[in-house]
Amino acid sequence: MVFSAAIFAQLFPNVMVSSTDPQFNLTIYNAASGSYTLGVMSKVALFLVPLVLLYQGWTYWIFRKRISGQVEGLHY
Repeated sequence: MVFSAAIFAQLFPNVMVSSTDPQFNLTIYNAASGSYTLGVMSKVALFLVPLVLLYQGWTYWIFRKRISGQVEGLHY
């Protein structure tokens, strides 16, 4: 964990270093999306993440009896 943090701190602001020319390095500034895209994706995530969590909770609730090890508790 500390080793990877040291690598990222040394590479800053580069995300990926080019092997051919330093001009082609991928930096955090040219890798970031525009402000409009980040705003749209934030709104989409705020809407979809709770739906995904609700769906996972619902599927766990539906299949909770199939996880148990008791065979007599299952209904066919």
